[in-house]
Amino acid sequence: MPTDKTRPMDSGDGKLFRKSFTEDGRGETKPIPEVKSGARYIYYRLYTKDGPLESNHPIYSNDRFISRIASTLVRPPQTAASLTRYLCKIEGLNHRSGVLYQSLSDTAALDDATRLLFRGTSGPGPSDVDPVALIVDTRSAEKRSPASSSAESQELLEWKFQQHYVYYRIYDDDGGTVPKTAFAENNPSLGRLNTLSVPPPHAVSSLKNCIMKVEDPSGNNVQLFEDESSESAMNDSDAITVLSDTFPGWMEDQPIAITYDSGTTIGSADNENPPDIQIRELREALAQSIKELEEANRTHARELAEVREGWNIAKETHEREINEALSTIHQLQEQLEVRSDFPKKIKTTTTLDDGMKDAKWHSIKPGEIFYTDGISRQETFAGGSYLNACYLAMNSFGKQAFVDARDYNMHLATLFLTRTLSY
Repeated sequence: MPTDKTRPMDSGDGKLFRKSFTEDGRGETKPIPEVKSGARYIYYRLYTKDGPLESNHPIYSNDRFISRIASTLVRPPQTAASLTRYLCKIEGLNHRSGVLYQSLSDTAALDDATRLLFRGTSGPGPSDVDPVALIVDTRSAEKRSPASSSAESQELLEWKFQQHYVYYRIYDDDGGTVPKTAFAENNPSLGRLNTLSVPPPHAVSSLKNCIMKVEDPSGNNVQLFEDESSESAMNDSDAITVLSDTFPGWMEDQPIAITYDSGTTIGSADNENPPDIQIRELREALAQSIKELEEANRTHARELAEVREGWNIAKETHEREINEALSTIHQLQEQLEVRSDFPKKIKTTTTLDDGMKDAKWHSIKPGEIFYTDGISRQETFAGGSYLNACYLAMNSFGKQAFVDARDYNMHLATLFLTRTLSY
């Protein structure tokens, strides 16, 4: 039979709590006084940018991502910064990496100096269905202190709250795949994610990161579509109200569609690094040159045995072949090193005859491909006195020189743009 120490009681906010709640909400062993009149509990959830983070001191057995503290434990003046510091302290996190959202649906974090009111039912985190959200960086979460031991772990309550989900299907280059969150035997290609797993601010990017953390696909260029019939992907910055019943994917028979490119580099074809096939071709050419050099050595030995009198001529021929082969090898090695030093690909959009005026500059024409390190420089033309924005680049013939950036700086900015794969 429940005792006075373990019997669920009304906390004043409509939720149950036990008298055995401790100084940090669940985990310490030293009891604290009951919440005084006018004060209350502050409910909170923990997140990284990629999804939810378990609390060291959960209050529910079926949702270990939510916890609460007594408002009297927040140091005055009670601001967003002081609440953040205390939550990070009891959760073993670095407070310098934490930002606080007053509600899960908020689009902007609280300023550290924002004053908070916790008297009665006012202020943030008044209940388990409207908690504050603390977002910390992934490194802080990985280095967090472990939970302290507690005999209360078997006394956790069960949360009677209806779960809501984002339903989705995931596709690679060839079509649909089986998601890791599949839940229906008769529909294995359908996955789902608890809406409370999505960290604020709720946008396409945060939903994408959360799903990718769960699915961890071996590919890149992840995009979200409202459904499988959509012609274009949603923008990462688009807001998505996952706490309502109107967002894409809220109905099981209308899931969102997630696509990714398997075996490709992040981004579009226009901003890739030099293709791996080009590096492979250079290596194959180097191996072929070495093979030819070995063949030349064998030929030379045979010629020496057969024609002694032509030794001097054969020697000269052999040395010339070796020098030519070594020259080819060096050229190929230099190209291989240059390609590694110039990993960015650019395409010109205009005609400039700079190379006719100064040999250290390239002459360019529309559609010509160059490789560069992407570092913006300032150089002068021969006889000139002013600096010109440019890049050090290599053309398809292996020549290194400067290319004028005046006409296609905006094209370069677009070309180097990469999409971040995250989950």
